[in-house]
Amino acid sequence: MIRDLLNHATYGWIATAALVLFFATFVAVTIRTMLTSKKTMDSQADIPLSDGKRSHQ
Repeated sequence: MIRDLLNHATYGWIATAALVLFFATFVAVTIRTMLTSKKTMDSQADIPLSDGKRSHQ
């Protein structure tokens, strides 16, 4: 009975859902990146060069 149910099930919608989820995430990250201020990006860019102490600006 379960085997018959699985044989007749279609899983094509999973690929479509994955594509939509990827695209939505890509768009959200792109928008978030575009809306980030220059001050925030500069402070994040300086993190590798800092001596481990964070300056709260």
